Amino acid sequence: MFQAAAMMLPHGISDKIREPFFLLQYADDTMLFSTAKGIAVQLAKQVLDTFSLVSGISLNSNKSCFITFNITKRQQEGIKAILQMEATVLPFNYLGLPLTLRKPERLMYQALIDKVQCRLAGWKSSMLSRAGRVVLASSVLSTIPIYFMSVFKLPTWVVKALDRLRRDFIWGSSNNSGRSMHLLSWDRVCLPKPLGGFGLLDLRLHNIALLLRWWWRLHHDPDTLWSKLARRLFAKRDVNLPPLAWNLCGSFFWKDLLSLRFYFQLSSTSVIGTGLNTLFWYNNWGGTPLFYCLSHPKPPSRRFITLRAAVPLLQELLPAPLTLQQSNLVELANNLNFSTLPDRVDWRWTNHGKYSAASTYKAFMFSGKVLSPLRFLWKIKIPPSVKLFLLLLAHGRLLTQDQLLRRNIPCTQGCVMCTQMICETAGHLFLDCTFATRLWNVLGYPESGSDPNASLQDKLLTRFAAANNSADKLALIATTFWGLWLERNNRVFRNQSRHLGAVHHWIICESTLFVKYC
Repeated sequence: MFQAAAMMLPHGISDKIREPFFLLQYADDTMLFSTAKGIAVQLAKQVLDTFSLVSGISLNSNKSCFITFNITKRQQEGIKAILQMEATVLPFNYLGLPLTLRKPERLMYQALIDKVQCRLAGWKSSMLSRAGRVVLASSVLSTIPIYFMSVFKLPTWVVKALDRLRRDFIWGSSNNSGRSMHLLSWDRVCLPKPLGGFGLLDLRLHNIALLLRWWWRLHHDPDTLWSKLARRLFAKRDVNLPPLAWNLCGSFFWKDLLSLRFYFQLSSTSVIGTGLNTLFWYNNWGGTPLFYCLSHPKPPSRRFITLRAAVPLLQELLPAPLTLQQSNLVELANNLNFSTLPDRVDWRWTNHGKYSAASTYKAFMFSGKVLSPLRFLWKIKIPPSVKLFLLLLAHGRLLTQDQLLRRNIPCTQGCVMCTQMICETAGHLFLDCTFATRLWNVLGYPESGSDPNASLQDKLLTRFAAANNSADKLALIATTFWGLWLERNNRVFRNQSRHLGAVHHWIICESTLFVKYC
């Protein structure tokens, strides 16, 4: 109906937007963009009234409002009389997101932080195990900002505030002062499990991965309303230019997208057809965008020349001497076979070449990092709480006496397992203590003569290597470490102790149950 009505109006919303009406609808929410000139408002009101008569769905004026730009107070009163609804101003929320012409203010971001805090208020973190808190932080707290992050680039202070909430919830309060004792650095906690972390989302990188969808849509959904509008606003004089050549100025949203161009160039590859929609300097048509192969930071000559136009001018654009990488790209450009098919942009991180936020985030997280030798811990058939315990043990972050003294927390020195008057360390407690040594011997894993100068992590890996990838043996070794820790804590905090045979029996029974039910 609005399309038919638009044919009666000779002018559009602006010189960039030629249509008199834009209509956005989601469920029962409708947003109408219209020019305020002439009879446009009256025509829009007539269309809405006609729709109400035909469908029986009436417009609720009490829940509706209108916003005006660049008009006089008198014109605004005239529009109010026609529409019979109140005027309002930006910013306001639509579908859960703030609509604003300016960069969102601190108060808008604070609403997101408050939403996470409200969720925390209903949880009894002290009643949950650390593994339970990690699961909640990963599945709930980390997902609340995702909808917001798919549209807005979060400022650094917002990311830090959200990280602080998740971090404090995971580690909890460990003393009377209310301060949380963080046993592992937050960067390591956010690493994927194959890299030795807890697998929580890195909000900054996930925010980038989500926002790259907008670059993907510019290339693959040019007929959508947003893509058309962006092209009209930012494509300079030539609407056929690729998006990477568009204006470097505009709204705060466009500037945020421009700040992510490097990540898009890194994540995409250009499949050459005609070569007319691929930029010679900025598109990734040869493995690396040519602009990043330049030895000087100055903008290159003829910045937005297409690949098709650049091939005959290679000597002019890239004078000798060339680096090895530049020489390879020049050779590749000379051997290109152009066709009549349009150029295409594929996504590097997926097999099917289509954008995926999950694959992009994974590529960013794993880039330049080495897989952790501890990644097998997550596959052992033991409860998640035991897996986190083993990870902290391997990193030397359990609160043994030496770690407490490092944090200036007073404690009585001496091993409660073998009564030696030494400073308790993780290496002594789990491997060198006479109680632990006797237990390992009873279980059939005597000391293998490992290097005494080896790190604690290497000693643990050597111990697990003796299991020969047997699920039962891996669970038994993991449960032994866990049983020693529980026995130590019972002796320290409850003044309760068990003899070696009782501990051995408990470990055998628990490991059997773990393998059966985990």
